[in-house]
Amino acid sequence: MLEKIITSSQTLRDNMPLTRRDIVDALIKSPYTYELRFQGVNLSGADLSKLDLRYINFKYANMQHCKLLGSNLSWCCLERADLSHAILDGAQLLGVKSLCANMEGAQLRNCNFEDPAGSRANMEGVNLKGANLEGSDMGGVNLRVATLKNANLQNCDLRAAVLAGADLENCDLSGSDLHEANLRGANLKDAAFELMLTPLHMSQTIR
Repeated sequence: MLEKIITSSQTLRDNMPLTRRDIVDALIKSPYTYELRFQGVNLSGADLSKLDLRYINFKYANMQHCKLLGSNLSWCCLERADLSHAILDGAQLLGVKSLCANMEGAQLRNCNFEDPAGSRANMEGVNLKGANLEGSDMGGVNLRVATLKNANLQNCDLRAAVLAGADLENCDLSGSDLHEANLRGANLKDAAFELMLTPLHMSQTIR
């Protein structure tokens, strides 16, 4: 009977998401140069705001509804991670790898994706449907074939960004800088381009 209770308790614990305390403990015990591996872990709903999370592997992790306000996620691997409805306002995302990540409905206002050293964030195939990226610095970001339907990209810096084949239907790009951005093959149906800093050239959108 006791063994059954212990096993049941362990199973329950295994299914529970990690907490901020769990993450902080791991960070404290690891040297700065050590690349922590949180691949496939459950972090749903955790408050990881303002933490230094650089270089961590969050591939396939469940980060739904996570609070990551002001966190530093630069050079993290978020490939295929679920960040749907997460709050990342003001986060540092330099050189982040988030191929095919799910960021549907996420808040990413005033985030910084642009690395002055030239390391480009790779968000190819990411799902940003209905996400809010207003005011974010996204120069050079790779958003090829990304889903940005109904997303808010007002006043974003998207200079030289790769948006080829992206779904920008009903996306609000008002006031954004798309100088030298690649929009070839993108779905621009009902997208808003008012008050653009630089005019959009047809050569940017033709296949």
